Amino acid sequence: MISPLFALALFGVALLLSLLAVPPVRRLVWRLDLVDRPRDGAHKSHVRSTPYGGGVAIWFAALISLLFYPLYADIEAWTALFSPLFTLLTCATLLFLTGLIDDWRGLQPLPRFSIQVLTTFFLVGICPEFRLSLFSTAPILSLPLTALWIVALTNAFNFLDNMDGLSAGIAAAVLIALGGMALLCGQPTCAGLCLVLLGAIVGFLCYNFPPASIFMGDAGAFFLGFLVSGASLLLSNHLANTHAPLSHQFAPLLALTVPLYDLLGVSVIRLKNGIPPWIGDKNHISHRLT
Repeated sequence: MISPLFALALFGVALLLSLLAVPPVRRLVWRLDLVDRPRDGAHKSHVRSTPYGGGVAIWFAALISLLFYPLYADIEAWTALFSPLFTLLTCATLLFLTGLIDDWRGLQPLPRFSIQVLTTFFLVGICPEFRLSLFSTAPILSLPLTALWIVALTNAFNFLDNMDGLSAGIAAAVLIALGGMALLCGQPTCAGLCLVLLGAIVGFLCYNFPPASIFMGDAGAFFLGFLVSGASLLLSNHLANTHAPLSHQFAPLLALTVPLYDLLGVSVIRLKNGIPPWIGDKNHISHRLT
């Protein structure tokens, strides 16, 4: 169980690191010309060139903050907790690097999607903690459906990154819900991960609220989407293992309704208009509400 003081420390360290990391990262990406220009797409809502790199700050703050994780656990408990968490973070880092390359040089949809799928199957193949608990007795269903869940959410947070503060803000709200549930039901791995990610996101949001001075880019969106989807599965499985009611097992998954609804809605609209789902436009929920 995580004490309130330690929970605050996890959040605070990640917040501070993120706040401190953004300015130097922003200067570096300007020099590297890792910049999102309004002319790069008709769907862009910003009017001035803005650097990517926010995802680098989030990734850095999250990984460094998680080094404090062993402080509350004995070595045996830490080893048991760290194994799935390390695998999740390794896979998320691979997607972070994929997104970083996409931000910098651009990747075609097929290799980008292929890396997401292969990384996801690697995770769920060796870590049963991240498989959908509802189909745990049927691996032939569990593996592909879990992979679909993770890949969909990884892209959903990328799709949501269409306005200043939107994707990170929704991720923060989801993490508050997941982290709160994890603390209440005694799942320290999920709780710690959510607190660290929340701190890293809040620090980044200080620079990403309108008018944003930095974007998280695909690197940040892929990293966040992958980790948030993993956290939801970890918590759902914990509830299943403690024989919680089915409605409780669904709760972590329902916390991600908004990003999934936006992904599904905008994909259907694009397909109806004869446009591939990965081609950006202004048919997102956020665009229709504003």
